[in-house]
Amino acid sequence: MRPDLSPSQREAVCCGPEPCEVIAGPGSGKTLVITERILYLLESCKTDPSRILVLTFSRSSAAEMKERFLKISGSYGRGVLFGTFHSVFFHILKESTHREYRLLSQTQKDRLLLRLIERYYPDPYDRPSLEEAEKAVRSAGISGREKMENLHSDYLAYLKENGYVDFDGMILECLHLLRSEKATRDHWRSRFAAILVDEFQDINREQYEILRLLSSGRGLFVVGDDDQSIYGFRGSDPAVMQQFLTDFPDGKRVFLDRNYRCSGCICKAASLLIRENRNRIPKELYAAGPPGDKTVLRSFRDESSELRHLFSELLKLSREELDKTAVIVRTNTQAAQIEKYLSAHGITCRGKIRPGQEIKSAVARDLEAYRLLAEGLGRDLLPRQSLYRVMNRPERFLLRSSVKEEWVSPKGLLTMTKTEGRNDDAVHELLRDLTVLRSLPPEGFVRYLFYSVGYAGWAERGLGSREEVRSILQKILRQSSSFEDLKEMIRTVNNAEETAVQTEQRGVHIMTMHVSKGLEFDRVYLPALNDGIIPGRRCITQADFEEERRLLYVAMTRARRHLELMYTEGTADNLRPPSRFLTVYGVRSFESL
Repeated sequence: MRPDLSPSQREAVCCGPEPCEVIAGPGSGKTLVITERILYLLESCKTDPSRILVLTFSRSSAAEMKERFLKISGSYGRGVLFGTFHSVFFHILKESTHREYRLLSQTQKDRLLLRLIERYYPDPYDRPSLEEAEKAVRSAGISGREKMENLHSDYLAYLKENGYVDFDGMILECLHLLRSEKATRDHWRSRFAAILVDEFQDINREQYEILRLLSSGRGLFVVGDDDQSIYGFRGSDPAVMQQFLTDFPDGKRVFLDRNYRCSGCICKAASLLIRENRNRIPKELYAAGPPGDKTVLRSFRDESSELRHLFSELLKLSREELDKTAVIVRTNTQAAQIEKYLSAHGITCRGKIRPGQEIKSAVARDLEAYRLLAEGLGRDLLPRQSLYRVMNRPERFLLRSSVKEEWVSPKGLLTMTKTEGRNDDAVHELLRDLTVLRSLPPEGFVRYLFYSVGYAGWAERGLGSREEVRSILQKILRQSSSFEDLKEMIRTVNNAEETAVQTEQRGVHIMTMHVSKGLEFDRVYLPALNDGIIPGRRCITQADFEEERRLLYVAMTRARRHLELMYTEGTADNLRPPSRFLTVYGVRSFESL
């Protein structure tokens, strides 16, 4: 065991076999505690490594945790199992039932929900967000909202007709199996001697119930922070952490209350904010280091003034300082707008490919795929890779599994679709469109694809900024005098993409608050802290507002040394006054404007 562990970290690591909940605030060393706990189980408790299961919520987190652990344990800990909730529970379900399941990926789910949102909410200004739609299908629709109930009904019908189960459905099936089959439950309980959970605050109730059934409490070690629970639309509920000791009366709770990341002033400002939430485990977070710079609160007359200030601040920084700086915003749209403004004024923004370049690359490759399909139709052979790329651009709800050969004839595609019991109307429509595209000159090809096939509408929904997509589509139209021009454009895009990957590995980071979770920077700027943005305009319940406050708390605690909170001033003509969350810092409240 490392000698430099704090007393609370050491207490957590050396916890006995009874259930243990570690409350780990921002920058408190939760990953260190988990890896040291695994070593303690191996070395001091002589636990078989193959009977230790470590659960996270994403494949990247599981891979990162495994890599960090193996660096300190070497071959000694190779048998320890690292996985996501979904992958492990899916494995339990398949191995226990010997059934084949077709899992609907998150990307497929998002596309389906976007299509259904468009169907039931033709007015773009009336449409719910993807997060709201996902929340609705998780909770069996929203009673009294006919459109959302219809959306939910169609979503379930699509899953049933196409033999899919989504992640939530898979979790429920696994839960039902473990509840109803004692022999199966006992088998898996004996399989694991210790189960460790990272980011416990992100768990939903069904996942939690499976954990209880798998462990019966013994060997269960969970680490998280209810103040950082920001995925309510996926079912996560901070109340799960609060009831842990009620569910496991023989368990213990350990607080990691030292923040080794943020300066004292940042820690104090963040604590002042999060204390306003009622639904939380009471705790205090203390900075392990010096007070540091003051947290800066700045107001601006309008968004333009705010952007100019942000630019002037970043302009003062060296290249090395920019690499350790982040601008964190509430939405992807804001991130794209700020990136566009800063890039236009010479500030390098971090990213493999700039958003506009990424969109152009995707559109160019889609065009090439449609061109190859149209050509292939003339030879009665459609290339599988091209089909895979655009068969659901726009969304046709076709399945890749229907195309099994490298080259498939149109007739063969229809036959395979019918054999699998699918609705072949979408295949007929695709083949008709390819027939038309094959007969058109380049400009007509592009126009028909964009507007008659519906690719333009899909691109605006699926690829990013509507204005950016429209601009790119117009440029492509102007460059469509020949197919050779289109081929040249694709070659140009590929070359530009390679250059972008090589040259844009440095610069200021621009991201949303959700994406920032788990990251840290020397300097953080939080612009546009205004009502209607954070909290968002769709917040209604106390729980909604508290989750938005937690989201701001997460963003603030990404900063090590320097933090700026920025907002535009509210007036009688300004519909977005300062965020009500800023009242704890003396900013005028929403109600007083």
